[in-house]
Amino acid sequence: MAAIAAGVLIIGTPALVASNAVAAGARAASAADAAALAAADASVGLSTVVVEDPCALAAEVAERNNLELRACEVDGSSGSARVTTVARTGLVSVSRSAHAGPPEAGGSA
Repeated sequence: MAAIAAGVLIIGTPALVASNAVAAGARAASAADAAALAAADASVGLSTVVVEDPCALAAEVAERNNLELRACEVDGSSGSARVTTVARTGLVSVSRSAHAGPPEAGGSA
């Protein structure tokens, strides 16, 4: 019986950590998308709230999703934003990036 319990722990623990990493990655990606959209909208005045710093709005969006905003770059002239969010869960830290705005020159549609 002890051998079975040990086997479950040996197999189950890595599986649990991996599933937490997948879930954290999905949360981080979703929040990065939302934060990038908020920052891009704010940079061209499309936000429903008055914002001086679009990256501050992106940080607020990330924080409301229980994530950290690691990086934010906004180009107000083109209305684009790039952000990176980080999700921490247990032993795992996952970061995801997102871009919002018009397609970059030379990119494919």
